Amino acid sequence: METKANEDISKRLYEDFEPYCKWITNEGQKILEVDLKGFKKEQLKVQTNNKGVLKIYGEKPLSASSKKKWSRFHKEIRVSKDCEMSGIQAKFSQGILSIVLPKSEATQHAKDVATIEKHSLWGVQKRKRTTIQIVLGIVAVVALGTYVARILGNKHHYDAFDNVNVVNI
Repeated sequence: METKANEDISKRLYEDFEPYCKWITNEGQKILEVDLKGFKKEQLKVQTNNKGVLKIYGEKPLSASSKKKWSRFHKEIRVSKDCEMSGIQAKFSQGILSIVLPKSEATQHAKDVATIEKHSLWGVQKRKRTTIQIVLGIVAVVALGTYVARILGNKHHYDAFDNVNVVNI
């Protein structure tokens, strides 16, 4: 019986195709949607390996009457390093294969902290910039005040000599 099945498989003619795919980015995860209308769940396979590669493939007969002509696809996608490989999930519904690639907790935490700093009213970068501006402003005011005080002090000193009567000797 197995020999008969192997013979049937070896006599198949395959028509390869590239399914339509789109990425959706949500908070904390990416979702790959693959349009596979006409396929059944049993005709699809989704696998990951320890090298960070996601493999998606499937095959189905082109028509119910033809056992020799088949349609198939094969996709390999390198998963980003910020993805939690053990948390990848796939779901097939209404001809759409949805693969959820969750971001790792450490990556998500780092992104959350960066977002808080970026969007907060008194984020770290803004506080540093504001502090530097205040210090430079104080230094400028003190320098200007010192300069004005010296000019006014010297002016007062010269004014004291302007009203003096000159005595001829």
